[in-house]
Amino acid sequence: MSILKTIREEKGYTQKDLADKTGLSLRTIQRLESSEKVPKGYTLTALAKEFDVEPETLKEKFVKVKDSRVAEIATVKIINLSILSFLGIPFGNVIFPFITWKKNKDSEFVSEVGGRIVNFQLLFSIVLCVILILTPFTIQKYFPKVSVVLIIFLIAYGFNLLIVVRTAIQIKNHNFDFLKLSFRFV
Repeated sequence: MSILKTIREEKGYTQKDLADKTGLSLRTIQRLESSEKVPKGYTLTALAKEFDVEPETLKEKFVKVKDSRVAEIATVKIINLSILSFLGIPFGNVIFPFITWKKNKDSEFVSEVGGRIVNFQLLFSIVLCVILILTPFTIQKYFPKVSVVLIIFLIAYGFNLLIVVRTAIQIKNHNFDFLKLSFRFV
């Protein structure tokens, strides 16, 4: 949540109220709340005056929130990239992301977005295990000379690699609306 929105809501103002009281446009208030930009010049002065704080103090709050968000996004990137450990370590796609997520769970953003990544990897691992358990009893009957288990592994690994790349692209584009499942393990 943006620092401006937090302060505005603490004062009991709507965006329009704040725009009217500061002389800023409603669009400026909306833009500041939806972006991580630090207000400058007249905008900073008008907001600081309305909130009864020094402009430098308000600016520091904006910078602190912005730095915090950058760190949270970096943590989500690490959670996503740690999935790649499954290429060499069985269940590494669950273990390492889970540890990183658990260590940083105090952040609401990391808890939510990282939790969705971990949740998806848990589901992926469970489904893959069930498929591998059932394969010798079903598909292997019909294709005895084909290494079906190896083919399933390769397809599953390729699919998971695509998920990691797709998620990384969405994180880079600041689109955190991914891997939403209707149920959660964590």
